[in-house]
Amino acid sequence: MNCNKNIDLGIRRLVVAIGLAFAASAGHAQILGTSARQASGGSLKFLAYYQGVQDQILRFTVNDSGMCSASNGVTFSCGQAGDIDVKGSGGAAAMKIVWQPWERFQYYGMFSAGEYSIRAPSATITNLLSGDTRGLTYGVGVKASVVPDTIVTPAIALDLSIARSLYHFNRRFPGGSPGVSNNIDQRLELMTYQFAVESSHLFTLSEHWKLEPYGGMKWTRVQTDLKDLVDGSHAGGRKDSVTPFLGFRVPVGDHEAFFGEASFIDGYHYGAGLELRF
Repeated sequence: MNCNKNIDLGIRRLVVAIGLAFAASAGHAQILGTSARQASGGSLKFLAYYQGVQDQILRFTVNDSGMCSASNGVTFSCGQAGDIDVKGSGGAAAMKIVWQPWERFQYYGMFSAGEYSIRAPSATITNLLSGDTRGLTYGVGVKASVVPDTIVTPAIALDLSIARSLYHFNRRFPGGSPGVSNNIDQRLELMTYQFAVESSHLFTLSEHWKLEPYGGMKWTRVQTDLKDLVDGSHAGGRKDSVTPFLGFRVPVGDHEAFFGEASFIDGYHYGAGLELRF
């Protein structure tokens, strides 16, 4: 009976934490793919997963001319100044290696390759900028266990990471003036700085089945830079946001687990994959 009460208490605390997360303002983020539960010293994990995003908001700060690039007529505004929001969408295959050499800190590196496109508002239309080559993302991070996962209390962890993404755009649709080529030569660079507060708890449903839901909040700063490789002009900006996220992890045996994670507000960010522990 006491065991059931403790499990119910853990569920209520996790639900409260998730509810507080959804009260935050929305924005863009990258999935963590791991829970807040502590690992043993010397452990090593490998994650292989797919990550997708729809309608991610990127911010560009433009001057009076509003030009991102002087070539091919790609502009963000017409005679306006200020911040312009651009939406990006795409998907990538990713992998992550997590190493915990001692008791408290986990260190990880991540890499992904995939497609990405942005919808940029112009003078009279919205241009879709895309490319034929796969973009690359790579980064590093560290996670610190603050509160361990017990029967009474859920785990709490802090996660800090930095990632760099590079995408090459060589075409736009629907294009600009008649007779003007729709071929472009531009590079989009995204620098993502992320800090997350995460909570999770491992529930034993039966002898063979376990479930570990997790969730929390992320503060994310995305620095954008779009460079025209023909004339060297730049456009860029910065956007800060606080984003709620939810996920689950399903252990299968002692060394494998499946996981999924998503955030749903002001853009859709989602991912799912396999974890292998050595």
